[in-house]
Amino acid sequence: MRNYICVYKPFRYPRTDCVFFSQVNHNGHLTFTGPWRSFTPQRFPINGSRDVIAPFWTDIDNRERGQIIYKEHRSGHILQQATQDVNQYFPGLNFQAVSVFVATWYEVAYYPRTSTVTTFQAVLISGGRYSFVLMNYGAIDRTNLSIQIGYDTVHSVHHHSIPFYFGTDADGRVFQQRSNVNVPGRFAFRTDSGTSGPLYPINGRRSSRSDDGSSPRIHLNQPFVYFGQSYSQIYVNHNGHLTFTGPWRSFTPQRFPINGSRDVIAPFWTDIDNRERGQILYKEHRSGHILQQATQDVNQYFPGLNFRAVSVFVATWHEVAYFPETSTVSPLFPQNKCLCASVISCAC
Repeated sequence: MRNYICVYKPFRYPRTDCVFFSQVNHNGHLTFTGPWRSFTPQRFPINGSRDVIAPFWTDIDNRERGQIIYKEHRSGHILQQATQDVNQYFPGLNFQAVSVFVATWYEVAYYPRTSTVTTFQAVLISGGRYSFVLMNYGAIDRTNLSIQIGYDTVHSVHHHSIPFYFGTDADGRVFQQRSNVNVPGRFAFRTDSGTSGPLYPINGRRSSRSDDGSSPRIHLNQPFVYFGQSYSQIYVNHNGHLTFTGPWRSFTPQRFPINGSRDVIAPFWTDIDNRERGQILYKEHRSGHILQQATQDVNQYFPGLNFRAVSVFVATWHEVAYFPETSTVSPLFPQNKCLCASVISCAC
């Protein structure tokens, strides 16, 4: 068998032109710069030296049963189907597939239980500028082996784990029922570019360095509707929460529901100190690729709304420390994104 596969159309992940798969890596993952025989899954992010796509990384043995099959499609109905799927899951791109690489682990067995039967796929779809990965699941036999599902990049600049699963005792019914695109048994990801993990770009105006501080009043060009209340201003409070009617310096989190007198959004409410390290940044985006990304995200997570973002406010707590442990670092601290649209008003 061939030691590598060089695809006709470069697949952006986000760098390489030639894709190496080690006869597709038998243990449920794809790599780009060389084969990888690892049968013990690692939790993403690995912070390692390779790009990896893992539709079902576990200890697989195809010596007695099952087949591992791969093919690149450059014409025909497969490209038509991929084009249709991508435009359904990621509207607004006007995408046209020119290459579809399909790797299938068909009725393979777990090691050492050769009587088990499991089927899954990784589908790499390229259109030149854009690239996507689909992960499809057929019959998945139960196993108590560890499993990792998702993708990771060099130094984990980009990474994602399927949120419902890392661990043991896999139940095939879970894989066949779950999805992030409302197609049971399928997960879809855009991989040509992006921010670290799920984060939006980290930039904007910096808040002051102060313990228990807050940003000044921030005017929102597009009013944000928060459960029926429309706000044209917002405050980014240093201790991991947003408020609308004024700053709030509270560093002791309270359990929701508070039954209080203010509206609050708390991505990570705790005692944060940015005086020595870290940055707290905020920015409202009114045009550009951020609006396009937000539109795609909302339509993916809330299908059927025909949503169009016209304003995206992003607040980022970047590499901040907990008080009083100023040596602590959260490499990419939680963001809050507020998305506003002209038809459905706002979503957050």
